[in-house]
Amino acid sequence: MKQFLLATFVLFMVFNHAVAQKGYQVAIDLRKVQKDRLAVNIQTPKVMAEAIAFHLPKIVPGTYAIHNYGAYVSNFKAFDRAGIRLQVEHPDANTWIIKGAQTLHHLSYEVDDSWDSPEIKGDIFEPAGTNIQQDSFFVLNSFGLIGYLKNLEERPYQVRISKPKGFYGATSLQPSKQSNPEMDVIQTRNYHTLVDAPILYCEPDTAWLKVGKTSVLIAVYKQGQKNIAKTLLKDIRPVLEAHRSYFGGKLPVDKYAFLVHFSNRKNLTRFGALEHSQSCFTFLPSNLPASEESSIFRDIAAHEFLHILTPLNIHSEEIGHFDYIDTKMSKHLWLYEGLTEYAAHHSQLRAGLIDLQTYLDRQVSKINNATSMFNDSLAFTELSLGALDKYKSQYQNVYEKGALIGLCLDALLLQKSNGKYDTRALMSDLAKQYGPHKSFKDHELFDKIAELTYPEVRTFFKKHVENAEPLPLAETFAILGLMYNPKGETKMVQKQILFGMALGPDRKTLLVQSLDGATDLGKRLGFQVGDKFVSMNGQTFDLTSYQSCFEHYSTHSQLGDTVTFVVKRKISDTEEKELTLQADLREEIVPAILINPDPKASTQQLAIRSVWMGKK
Repeated sequence: MKQFLLATFVLFMVFNHAVAQKGYQVAIDLRKVQKDRLAVNIQTPKVMAEAIAFHLPKIVPGTYAIHNYGAYVSNFKAFDRAGIRLQVEHPDANTWIIKGAQTLHHLSYEVDDSWDSPEIKGDIFEPAGTNIQQDSFFVLNSFGLIGYLKNLEERPYQVRISKPKGFYGATSLQPSKQSNPEMDVIQTRNYHTLVDAPILYCEPDTAWLKVGKTSVLIAVYKQGQKNIAKTLLKDIRPVLEAHRSYFGGKLPVDKYAFLVHFSNRKNLTRFGALEHSQSCFTFLPSNLPASEESSIFRDIAAHEFLHILTPLNIHSEEIGHFDYIDTKMSKHLWLYEGLTEYAAHHSQLRAGLIDLQTYLDRQVSKINNATSMFNDSLAFTELSLGALDKYKSQYQNVYEKGALIGLCLDALLLQKSNGKYDTRALMSDLAKQYGPHKSFKDHELFDKIAELTYPEVRTFFKKHVENAEPLPLAETFAILGLMYNPKGETKMVQKQILFGMALGPDRKTLLVQSLDGATDLGKRLGFQVGDKFVSMNGQTFDLTSYQSCFEHYSTHSQLGDTVTFVVKRKISDTEEKELTLQADLREEIVPAILINPDPKASTQQLAIRSVWMGKK
């Protein structure tokens, strides 16, 4: 123990003393993994209070879930300059109260990774977690490793990461000139900047490209394989160029990093990404066919990349001054996720990467999902405010109805401006008014947008976002010279089931809530209200995996195939029975939402559609 304390003390003494008084100095050694844990040492800034709280986050931006990162910390200790331990209390998972804090000099603790610590109660989505795989690869989301002293989050951080020979730390952060082949030194202006940039450490499989003046890094870890990054670069280059064109040829960041891990974990039930201001971490299964791997990565990257606009340049105080312990949600998920999702697809349409029919098919899917899988009578601002708890099961609707809100707003702006102003211009104007270091007040945004645009836009927000009036889809498509028929029919392989789902008491399991509107396939499957989902076609079916289950089913199932659900059904007050429900896929005349060009569209409608599609 004495030898460890002396070594720690000497280590910190070589750090820059002047910087340490103002900010934090962190040391992590990836070469010294013990029991699948990393040791973290932090020299702290000067503290004036008698007692101070040290936190690891309870929740972080972009996740909309409580994760309690402090639960992965053990052996926490606080020391004065002489190496004498200070008294510490640990009142909850994410808090350590340090007594005699005026003499606090440094902290030390150990951290388990969230990917591989089954002994710790928790379920952190992999892109939001940490992984410690000695001599193989490390996933470092700093909020899962490094904490902060309460009210001192704005102090600068210097992080020194000692790394195995040949490892490369891929990140959107710029290593300082003090870095060398054995150690990366990273400096950030505050805690928010530090935790907004994950790092992937492994032997390098990287590729770079220039999108305008922005340098884009793709870094990949896929066990036993190399040169994957170059393939992904080819997949994503056209989309990124389309995005650059979409926003006037210039992007608001100098560097962006796609960090990608392909998992060979068996029975993988979920995958996806977590966005950051200048990077994203993507977690994918390693056994996908090459074409599907390419398609999924391209779709994920198309959405996540656009977060360089929001929340980087446009965000509310709730995000700009994010509280990692007592989080206050913003009511503008329609902006952060919905408008981002809209732009991700609209950009591809304007660039000619997808045709109009493909785009409209995607909107039909979003309309079906928004109305059949989620509560369409729930105001979107209420969904946003309750996304952490009360309306957690409705969160995924931000990618469905949220994107449709973006479409409706875009069409309305084009109509009122006679094709001269749209959501792209609106985002540009909002970014100029605010930017990375200025937040808007949550309750003022709708009025601010109305000031920049038209009174009718404020009415739209009041009716369809703050309240739950159905979106004006027929009017929206008519503006673009398109006919919208929500009660059409078409001959097709019937894959839709159309049941309502609810979140189970464990906040993860999904239940059948309603069978209203079920298709013939849905009826033949034999669901009953209250059935608890176990699996779909052999894949676990719950809150974190249902989207990937439906995506795989929709993409791969064909006429004559069988769709299989395993459910648990209550047969008495105390007993459940596991049942297998099956039905074959048949070709039928089925109800369908139809969206088609209007042969009688006016000259004005055609002109607006042309502008909307980027042809003028």
